[in-house]
Amino acid sequence: MKLFLACLLTVVIETAFFAAVGYRKKGETAVIIAANIVTNLALNLLLLAIPYNMLTVLALELLVLAAEYAAYALAFGRSGRLFLYTMLANLISFFLGGAILRLIP
Repeated sequence: MKLFLACLLTVVIETAFFAAVGYRKKGETAVIIAANIVTNLALNLLLLAIPYNMLTVLALELLVLAAEYAAYALAFGRSGRLFLYTMLANLISFFLGGAILRLIP
């Protein structure tokens, strides 16, 4: 159940962040939601299957950042600002989503 809650939190947090910085069109939102569902579920399913530590999580999170930016760059065009937004969205969802998940028994 927490797997799907983690995914939902990530989608809500990152979609809200991108909307706040101007990515509000239906097509943009669809790309953001799809990218986050794919990367979040892949990451969390992998973490269920392998032994890991914080270095592993950091490396996997960097892969998620790269995958999401690649998807967004393909859909919206490459830019430094888009990379920054992608990085900030991921940092916010990692820490805020993680904090919320720790509060849930």
